[in-house]
Amino acid sequence: EALGPGAEPLLRALSSARPPAELGALLCNLSQAPEGRRALLERSGRVVRRMLELVRWKESVELRRGVVGALRNCCFEH
Repeated sequence: EALGPGAEPLLRALSSARPPAELGALLCNLSQAPEGRRALLERSGRVVRRMLELVRWKESVELRRGVVGALRNCCFEH
């Protein structure tokens, strides 16, 4: 419900060559909801792999900070 029909564009933006810096804060906020964590932790693991790549993203501290927060929040999903 939290993601609604907007989940796919969000995940597409995450996989783009230059994701927008604001995406980090959005991912962090989204990962606070159980539905958001489930979407980020989808079965194939491609989203988590991409977020791990972005932890070392030199172009945007804001994006890195948000991605780290999202990964931290995903640790609470059993």
